[in-house]
Amino acid sequence: MAFWRSHPRQRRTCEEYKAELEEENYHLHSELQTECEQEIQNLNREIKRLENASEEEMVKLKSEISSLKSRLYQAKKNVRDKEKYIFDLKKRLEESEEQVDRL
Repeated sequence: MAFWRSHPRQRRTCEEYKAELEEENYHLHSELQTECEQEIQNLNREIKRLENASEEEMVKLKSEISSLKSRLYQAKKNVRDKEKYIFDLKKRLEESEEQVDRL
């Protein structure tokens, strides 16, 4: 009767399993590291994009504020001119009333 013995290469030792798991763990860790770095780069690009958008929006808002200031200045000038015109009309009306009273 022959005893069956497995081939020494067919049996794996705990050290071999451990080495395989450590190697797999190393590869998974490397992949995770790469993915994290890529995600960080993506987020940094998104932050830059938003900062640029914010800067563009600020430039647009500053331009709009400048335009509104100019329009406000013009509107105040028109009000002053109209107030002066109204004052002049009132003065002419008073002078006309005085002249009518004299006649």
